[in-house]
Amino acid sequence: MKQQTKIYIACFLCGAFSTLALPPVSVWGILFATISLFMACLCEAKTRKSLFGVGFWFGAGLGATSMLWVINALLIDAAAFGWLVPFVPIGFGLFFGLFYGLPALFCLKTNKTLSRILTYAAWFGLFEWVRSWIFTGFPWNPLGSVWVGFDSVMQIAALCGVYGLSMLTIVWCSSIFVLSKNIKIGTILLIFFGFAVLLGYMRLEQGILEQKNVWGVNLRLVQANIPQQLKWSKEDAEENFLKHIRLSKKEGMDKITHTFWPEAATSYFLADDEGARAMVISALSQGGTLVSGTLRLTGDEKKPIANSIVQIDDMGLAHHHYDKSHLVPFGEYVPFGDILPIRKIVPLGYDFYEGDDVKTLSVLNTYPAGFLVCYEIIFSGRVVDKKVRPSWLINATNDGWYGDSFGPYQHLAAAQMRAVEEGLPIVRTAGTGISAVINPYGQIQDFIPLNTEGVLDATLPQSINITPFAKYGNKIPLLLSALLMYLGMFYFKKKC
Repeated sequence: MKQQTKIYIACFLCGAFSTLALPPVSVWGILFATISLFMACLCEAKTRKSLFGVGFWFGAGLGATSMLWVINALLIDAAAFGWLVPFVPIGFGLFFGLFYGLPALFCLKTNKTLSRILTYAAWFGLFEWVRSWIFTGFPWNPLGSVWVGFDSVMQIAALCGVYGLSMLTIVWCSSIFVLSKNIKIGTILLIFFGFAVLLGYMRLEQGILEQKNVWGVNLRLVQANIPQQLKWSKEDAEENFLKHIRLSKKEGMDKITHTFWPEAATSYFLADDEGARAMVISALSQGGTLVSGTLRLTGDEKKPIANSIVQIDDMGLAHHHYDKSHLVPFGEYVPFGDILPIRKIVPLGYDFYEGDDVKTLSVLNTYPAGFLVCYEIIFSGRVVDKKVRPSWLINATNDGWYGDSFGPYQHLAAAQMRAVEEGLPIVRTAGTGISAVINPYGQIQDFIPLNTEGVLDATLPQSINITPFAKYGNKIPLLLSALLMYLGMFYFKKKC
């Protein structure tokens, strides 16, 4: 076997083992080994082909293993989509490999250890940002999300966002390799990591001391745990709806001001179905409000259905709906649907209606909120209406597609990271889990476990002062990328 082939295999294995750093395993310490080995291979590469190959195979290993949960969504309708199962690790391996390999191409003219590491980190962060918007974007599992398992380091995202945290992760976790080359510089990198831990710890401790709840707001999150196979069943539609009603009426209902149901909670069009709304009244206290995910009729001939969130008051009246604006390709619409002979995974005969971007809406009897449906929560810097900053975020999702896999945990981690970045609490309801109330420091205040039927009664944490990232968005990680690029390609080019 050729030496270069052995290096590529080693890189693939390093990427695959790096999946263990992501939720739900969250053994973030493994990255100090896998990324150091990856950087050792990268620093030995001499040609553009070998540079790209090293980066590509590391990313391929990470993508192929960390995204295996997607298979669960295909097996919901195995007869129609089961043939795609083998393409999941291949497709995501190629996709992630590309975004880990391309940054390596720009490291050719850096031949010193620290210079190459900093240059790669800079370009890598830039390409993670590009991944968040190109072809509508798919920023699932940015490298910085590994720190959701380490609250102190996660706080750094309030300054530089998850893409900035991804760049810093490359630098910090290369320290073991750098130590083998230069003890002084390697030690400095470890001290830099320790300083980040201390800084985050101080922010967290001070925040916990000052944290307060919104007075007079009592939440109830309903998780009916209806399997995805039964969710759209006509025979089970009424029972699924009544199950949400029964859970909402559990003991203590009279103290609840706001009840939350997940994305597309029932197959009834709540905003348009007067009879269904009348039944909701029995599940609300006097003055109470239901905030529910629902399908909504739009009146558009080509796209008559929207994936929405609607508020229903204790008189059965619908208020302030939000239509999902960032749809899932092949899930809620088919790109180039007039050409491609493929139907979308969601079993409806139409592409979903696309809303008008994220927005801040009034919430009955409390502060305005930002509304997000399902995977809209994964887009760093794009979850808040910049014109009108909300006081909290509401995320209705249906993770029943993912089954008992890593997917729901990784999705929850994205919500935690958005809370830190924006300094806003998040109320997250999921059909089969994981439903949670997240404070503005990304910590889970309380939750309902995956695949568990139940309700969660909780208070609403107050938002905190606007964070640097919330104020300037992804301009900060882009500036960090430029700084690391300067240090790597110019300042340290001939030094170390």
